[in-house]
Amino acid sequence: MTAVITSDPTVMAMRAPAKDIRLRIAVVTPELHRTGGTERANSEVVGQLARDHDVCLYAHHWVPDAGTNICYHKVPVIPWPGLVRFLSFFASASLAVRRGEKSHGHYDGIYSPGANCLQVQVSTAWFCQARQLALFRSGDHRPPPASAMDWLLLMHRWSYSWIVEKVERVFYHRPRLQRVITQSHLLARDLQHFYGVAPERVAVAHGGVNALTFDPAERTALRPQARRELGLRDGEFVFLFVGNNWLIKGLYHVMRALVEVPGVRLLVVGVGTERPESWQRFSRELGVADRITYLPRRSDILYYYAAADALLAPSVYDTFPLMPMEAMACGLPVIISRQTGVAEIVGEEDALVVSNPKETAELAELMRRMASDGELRERLVANGLRLARENAWDRIHQAVLTELFDVAEKTSSARKNLK
Repeated sequence: MTAVITSDPTVMAMRAPAKDIRLRIAVVTPELHRTGGTERANSEVVGQLARDHDVCLYAHHWVPDAGTNICYHKVPVIPWPGLVRFLSFFASASLAVRRGEKSHGHYDGIYSPGANCLQVQVSTAWFCQARQLALFRSGDHRPPPASAMDWLLLMHRWSYSWIVEKVERVFYHRPRLQRVITQSHLLARDLQHFYGVAPERVAVAHGGVNALTFDPAERTALRPQARRELGLRDGEFVFLFVGNNWLIKGLYHVMRALVEVPGVRLLVVGVGTERPESWQRFSRELGVADRITYLPRRSDILYYYAAADALLAPSVYDTFPLMPMEAMACGLPVIISRQTGVAEIVGEEDALVVSNPKETAELAELMRRMASDGELRERLVANGLRLARENAWDRIHQAVLTELFDVAEKTSSARKNLK
């Protein structure tokens, strides 16, 4: 049976490790920064670990947070294409951790957000590449490629998922990996279904949000500047769409629904990780190109939340998208998909929920309701703020730390027995 990490403070206190014990932890991740939802989540976990423990970070790219004391080991990679970058980091990080253990002794625990090296003992899982591979093979969630470069990128993305799926399949069965923490039951089921991961090796700790970072008052104060700089007119209703992978985030279905919702504007964030050319061509064919603005990612995502009137997150598959929780924390109403992990804690009183993003008529109706009903938005904002306060990010950190202490205890006992 899959373990569930509860948010009840009494239960969490009973399971919490002793605070006077300081662990020496290796963290292995290709990048550590706050540009992107998963990246912000990873930074939260590592930052909290580093406050009370000695963290050695093995990464290729790191943007330090103020006041964070981390020993940084730069891991070399072949930067392009993405598949080669992933494989080269996996190999280089595995060698670097082995050298680190030989030079400075064994770590009390080795943590990684995903399949990033051979020695990982505790891992958080963010995706299931086997599930995503099926989506990439399907043509139901993307416009046709508009150029030879689009075809090359599509083939690369498919190849990336195909290879990484093989790596994940081996990674999740390695004896040294003792615990996998997922942010949703959806992902836990996928790991068990596609990879055969034993349920007792998986713990579910739903994601949350840092309420100090995403504050309604800050969003309100930033709103006039953000809308002015983005060229948004007064009174113009603006939907925000954010994602590194527009296919699984449901942009194809959002554009089709936009046809049926005149008079609103759409901001699409993610340029840089996605090429907008084929999407721009598709929007022109639909006749909505003049209502869509494509924007790059930025670390202060609150800027985009401030400019928008509602967040669109109708993913066709997403294990636990963080943007809905962030948006609710800063007072922005949201539309989510029932096919995502966040729907496990977000109810219909907290957000508008589309049962199937492929059903354009249903999504368009929810968008019209959101844009036209001010009382509905006020109710969703109030309920969303409450939900965000109840789901702090500490839950993931606590789950990771508890498992690392368990690893340290088992490792220490094993070494004593060897002596």
